[in-house]
Amino acid sequence: MKAVLTPAISLMNRLKYPQKFMLVGLLLVLPLAVVLYQFLVQINKDIDFNSKEILGAEYNAPLVEVLQSVQIHRGLSSAILNGDTTYGSELSAIQSQISTQISAVDEVDRRLGTTLLTTQEWSGIKQTWDTLKREVLTLTPQDSFERHTALLSDILNLITVSGNNSNLILDPDLDTYYLMDNVITKLPQASEYLGQMRAIGLQALSKGELTSEDSTRLVILSGLVRTTVATTIQGFDYAYGWNPEMRTQFEGQVDAYVKTVNDFLAYVNDKLIMPGTSILQLSDYYTVATGAVDSAFTLYDASSSRLTELIQVRVDNWLTRRSLVIIFTIVALGLAAYLLVGFYQSVRRVLLALEQASQRMVGGQTAELVLENRDELAQIAISFNHIAQEIVSARDRALEANKAKSVFLANMSHELRTPLNAVIGYSELIEEECEEIGQTGFVPDLKKIQSSARHLLQLINGILDLSKIEAGKMDLHLEDVGVKLMVNDVISIINPLLEKNGNRLIVEGTEPDIKMHTDLTKLRQVLFNLLSNASKFTSNGQITLAVERTANDQVCFRITDTGIGIKPEHMNKLFREFSQADSSTTRKYGGTGLGLAITKRFCEMLGGSIAVESEYGKGSIFIVYLPLVTAKPDAPAGSATATREAGSETRLQPVNGKVNGKLSGNGNGRGKSLGTVLVIDDDATVHDLMQRFLSKEGYHVESASNAEDGLIKARELHPDVITLDVMMPGTDGWTVLTQLKADAQLAKIPVVMMTMLGDQSLGYSLGAADFLTKPIEREQLVGVLRKFRNGGSATALVVEDDEKTRLMLARMVEKEGWIVTEADNGRTALERMRFYNPDIILLDLMMPEMNGFQFLNELRRNPRWRSIPVVVITAIDLSNEDREQLSQQVQQIVQKGAYSRDQLLSEVRELVSARAPIKN
Repeated sequence: MKAVLTPAISLMNRLKYPQKFMLVGLLLVLPLAVVLYQFLVQINKDIDFNSKEILGAEYNAPLVEVLQSVQIHRGLSSAILNGDTTYGSELSAIQSQISTQISAVDEVDRRLGTTLLTTQEWSGIKQTWDTLKREVLTLTPQDSFERHTALLSDILNLITVSGNNSNLILDPDLDTYYLMDNVITKLPQASEYLGQMRAIGLQALSKGELTSEDSTRLVILSGLVRTTVATTIQGFDYAYGWNPEMRTQFEGQVDAYVKTVNDFLAYVNDKLIMPGTSILQLSDYYTVATGAVDSAFTLYDASSSRLTELIQVRVDNWLTRRSLVIIFTIVALGLAAYLLVGFYQSVRRVLLALEQASQRMVGGQTAELVLENRDELAQIAISFNHIAQEIVSARDRALEANKAKSVFLANMSHELRTPLNAVIGYSELIEEECEEIGQTGFVPDLKKIQSSARHLLQLINGILDLSKIEAGKMDLHLEDVGVKLMVNDVISIINPLLEKNGNRLIVEGTEPDIKMHTDLTKLRQVLFNLLSNASKFTSNGQITLAVERTANDQVCFRITDTGIGIKPEHMNKLFREFSQADSSTTRKYGGTGLGLAITKRFCEMLGGSIAVESEYGKGSIFIVYLPLVTAKPDAPAGSATATREAGSETRLQPVNGKVNGKLSGNGNGRGKSLGTVLVIDDDATVHDLMQRFLSKEGYHVESASNAEDGLIKARELHPDVITLDVMMPGTDGWTVLTQLKADAQLAKIPVVMMTMLGDQSLGYSLGAADFLTKPIEREQLVGVLRKFRNGGSATALVVEDDEKTRLMLARMVEKEGWIVTEADNGRTALERMRFYNPDIILLDLMMPEMNGFQFLNELRRNPRWRSIPVVVITAIDLSNEDREQLSQQVQQIVQKGAYSRDQLLSEVRELVSARAPIKN
């Protein structure tokens, strides 16, 4: 049994549920449709058959009337032609009646003649009649009788043709069949026999004698009439047997017909045929004969009407049966479709419930599946619930593992970079000391140590970048970028690599300059990675960087080199992590195998793509497509992006039409300024408010409505305090802050950040003045120290838990002429500062007992320490929130609309007072 069902199971497994239901439904409906079609075809055939019978009866009805009138016309013509002119008016009347009846047959023949194939015969009858009517009174009595009889024979033949072609002759039911036989043959034929007897009798009476020939003909016709009447009676008896209801209708009429005909036959025999009988009156004979003929037509009319009724009832029954079959089929199919759709919807709801439960499970919600089904699908729900419980448990374990992985990566970055910091730092110190004492023989080895350490650092950074991308923690910092300027920056960095291998770089397509809104750092990294790869794998060749804007608002960067190219079998693993073309390439050219993988991830983060074309031995082409405007990522609450978004919705309107410009005052009439405050804000209302209540307190207020003007005025005025709006068009406050602190002349000016966002994640800034990332570059550290040195002797506090790194930093700083004090954690540093206020603090973030963040909190709570610049030294990757929290020497952050006049004045006074001792 299983083997028999295997093909069906295999087929069903390949189909989706809609396809399954359609297939099963089709297999059920198709045979039913075929049977129904055949059944309906047969019913329609029966309907058409019986409907055609009705057409025959309809055609014969006026034709029989013509038959009856022509018979009368024959008798009257015989009488007139034999000398009795008293029937002249009746002959004219009957001719007119025949013309009217012929018109009626013409109408029926126009409608039914083509179907019943009667038109040709009917045309011949009309022509015969027209000739006979025109010539009737010029004929001899015998010619008239024969021509009338021939015409009547044609009419009787046409009645038979009509009955045959309309299926009347083939009537399937016996009751109507015998009734039809009487209508089509027996009664018309009997009427014709009686009509001939009437004509012969009228002719004899007109002549005044009955010839032996006439007598013989009357005797023969009498026998034919009796035979016909007998068969007619027999036909009715058969019809009664199949349809007893007909006896009630026809029995009396048949008896009257038989009696009238028998009386006429007896009358002819007794009064006309028997020798020695007296000659009858012509009119009396005509009346009796016509009565017999009329009785035949009377029975014909009744039989024909009943025949039509019976056939119509039969047609109606077939129509009803057809309607019932169609209705039943439609209802059955509708019910089947309804149940089939219901079944499908039931299955679909189960599948939808499964999908929703799965989504809830993925989203960390309760994933229990509850179904109303009592069928096999309910078992699926039970099994799913068991699986869901296991998956939820496994997910929880995975989340714990992922959390542990994240902690591990953070700690690993710190633990790996810390010894690397010592390796690089001490090797640089030793190299410098060796050069000073003339021991240059050690310098190449020391440079190799530094190169290996930096290579290891590059590998660590690549691994951490990949981990951050995979965890969705790599942030985008979108800004407006001039492509030409960015390309020039990349070229200046890549030039040493180009010169090392003797390569020539050609840049195409940066004019006119293209503007992009993207992450500048990641875009530069993409181009740097691709250009450095091209430089590494090309010797004494040409590298081309082509930039063009495409029609679909993208920028295409195409890097073409004439290097070693890539083998076709290695193309599919080109962008895999830790993978290069082959092991020989790695041995010869080096590299971590992470550059292209990270490049591809960066392109995708920026909403673009990267592709490669290469011919081994001839070079490669890397093609990068990036959108002109990178889609804005969702910003976490408290980030600078979120701050800008919130601020943009609550801007105040300008007051008194003032937008920007110089707002100054000399206080409350005291004539002496207490200090200068520079207000950098794009909102004119802020300028107006700051001017009003700061000038009354004796402060001189300067304003700038954008970042560029603010930086210019800061360099010109050297204000005591700067208030800086976070959200400004073009360049935001955090960028301005970075530029302020990068300028040695402006670095110590206290900055109050003004934000529209009351998010406690920013809170009070922790006051970092700069960032240094481990391993520490000596030149970078020297630059920071020079920026914060104020002439004369300077003191520095190095807070670092790693002894080697702390000693290395101390030696680096001391070599620059600083007096250094050391602390192994934040708590020790605070104890040192009770007796000692350094000019700068070098602070590690990851420390035991009290880390860097906690130390900064404590530092900013003490008014004496708030103005001390802090340089953060960290081996961990800082998030956006961390960088905002530690951004450049921010003395305070206040919320617009949430501070009072006294609070702001107190803050400004305190900052100006703290600033006064160090201001030139």
